Amino acid sequence: MRSFDPDVPDELDGDVEFSAPGRVVVTAENELELLSAITADLPGGGESRPGQQEMVRAVTSAIATGEHLIIEAGTGVGKSLGYLVPSALSGSRVVIATATKNLQDQLGHKDAPAVIARTHASVAVLKGRQNYLCRLKARGVGDGNQMSFETDDLPKGYVDEVRRILAWGESSEVGDRDELPFEVDPRSWRAVSVTPQECLGRMSCPVAHECFTEKARDRAAEADIVIVNTHLYASHLASGQTLLPAHEVVILDEAHEALDIFTSALGTSLALVQLRALATTLRPHLRETHPDALGDLVSAIDRLSSALERQLDERQDVGLSESAMVAVADASRALAPLIEALRVHPRLTETERQNAVGPAVHILGDLDRLTKVSERELLHVEREGREPVIKVSLIDVGPRLAGELWDHVTAVCTSATIPLSLRRDLGLPASTTELQVPSPFDYPENGLLYVPEMADRNDTVAEQQIIDHLVELITWAEGRTLALFTNTAVMRRVHEAVKSRVATPVLVQGEKARGRLLTQFAHDESTSLFAVASFWQGVDVPGKSLSVVAIDRLPFRPQGDPISEARRSRSTSPFMEVDLPRATMMLAQGIGRLIRSSTDRGVVAVFDIRLAEARYGNVMRKRIPPMRRTRVGSDVREFLEAILED
Repeated sequence: MRSFDPDVPDELDGDVEFSAPGRVVVTAENELELLSAITADLPGGGESRPGQQEMVRAVTSAIATGEHLIIEAGTGVGKSLGYLVPSALSGSRVVIATATKNLQDQLGHKDAPAVIARTHASVAVLKGRQNYLCRLKARGVGDGNQMSFETDDLPKGYVDEVRRILAWGESSEVGDRDELPFEVDPRSWRAVSVTPQECLGRMSCPVAHECFTEKARDRAAEADIVIVNTHLYASHLASGQTLLPAHEVVILDEAHEALDIFTSALGTSLALVQLRALATTLRPHLRETHPDALGDLVSAIDRLSSALERQLDERQDVGLSESAMVAVADASRALAPLIEALRVHPRLTETERQNAVGPAVHILGDLDRLTKVSERELLHVEREGREPVIKVSLIDVGPRLAGELWDHVTAVCTSATIPLSLRRDLGLPASTTELQVPSPFDYPENGLLYVPEMADRNDTVAEQQIIDHLVELITWAEGRTLALFTNTAVMRRVHEAVKSRVATPVLVQGEKARGRLLTQFAHDESTSLFAVASFWQGVDVPGKSLSVVAIDRLPFRPQGDPISEARRSRSTSPFMEVDLPRATMMLAQGIGRLIRSSTDRGVVAVFDIRLAEARYGNVMRKRIPPMRRTRVGSDVREFLEAILED
């Protein structure tokens, strides 16, 4: 087997290695006793994991001393229990923030109950307001005439679906959308839920004593451990730290996502569709009394839309043109008197008034915010769906977190893959302990990394070579392949070419819902799946159904991404500090889909020769699982044949 793992040191290594771990002091051993008891309760009696025990000690020390901790816990360490056990025994209030609601629900319904069953700790799961059914809005929908219409803009069966939601709400104890026993269209859910801007609030709502959100917040206020998602935690910070109860510790799980989440949530987003919806809401109430102001608002929205479309057509996605800024100012001037008119409107109920005034005031604030962008922020324009969206993103979140959070809240950041720049990006001090706990899985024995000899990825013949290699891999593995792409158009072209040349089914992202694709892929060993975006993370398919992970190219962000460009412009070494850490993290996340249990075996194929030949390839290889490496196809075929024979 011909390897491409050089033994000589690379001159780049010194710039990107983790700093030496800080000294970890264990303050109590009962955490390990609890961990042992909990793992013994697991199906099959559980197992002792030295890495998990090391993580428990490190988190225990961080909580006890108030010293910040970054801990990279490889796949299979069992990081959820690694931080839940110390949290339950700490005596401090701990907020656990996860990158996704799926992981939030797993912690709340599976992992946390196993811990609290053996402790006196209490746990609450809290989500954003729009995730809960609003009893006041549901009552209005059920009692009024809103159930009697269906239009082309609404999904088929809208009325029946809303009725099903209302019936479920009558018996639900928590009102959480994720506990619905059926899939629901987002438009149907909007009929029975509210945004924070639409909510009347605890003091004004006539059914506040029944409110699902307020009950969830009350439970969180009394809990020792509060499980949220990172978006809500970032919103908590953006609100002046008013959304969550006071706490001493925050654990950021899947911390590699934290930078992008904080960048977005600590900024502002204003979509043209929001402005148009607001004008539609205001029209029936004010068209008779304030026709001129309404007309001015609609005119300003139309002119802003045209100006943003021109910017996008001309690829001017950073900043606002002069005509766009004029339209923003005009919209703001037209909206202000309309809000005042709503506040004194004699024929509006308090609910109708709040449902109109709340979003209007919020949008007026966003319009004003667009004119006050700081040097640490970036104003840029994107297209989401059919409409432009104006965003103000906080490019450098570190100073804000350092100034408002880390002096009084201890951070524990953990993930299977920690970006090299995470400490700096999140504004954590240089004294932060950084620790790596390796995966217990035998990657050298069970995994093989394959970078075939082929053309440079930007060569015109590279795509055809990828097709040929994928046909070989799928044939050798008899399906069982997850192919990850960085570009949707390339994925679709390659899928069309490959599926006609192999004898096994090949699914592609977009033809079915994500959950259905993963279910079919996991349960039919002969199936392959081609995907982009979210499938690089969060896919957990242990066993022979996933024997090959193929990656079409190294996942560097494309040139022209406005946030990446802004970060590059602020760096003295943009490739090493911005591009390489993120691409390495994403590559490790993609590769991490392969080995999900101690018995898994398989091949990672990367169709980008830079991983084997570029100087920085050695840096990337040191941050991915330590598998054997080859550039020879026959080695891969023999390896896969051995897997199939077992």
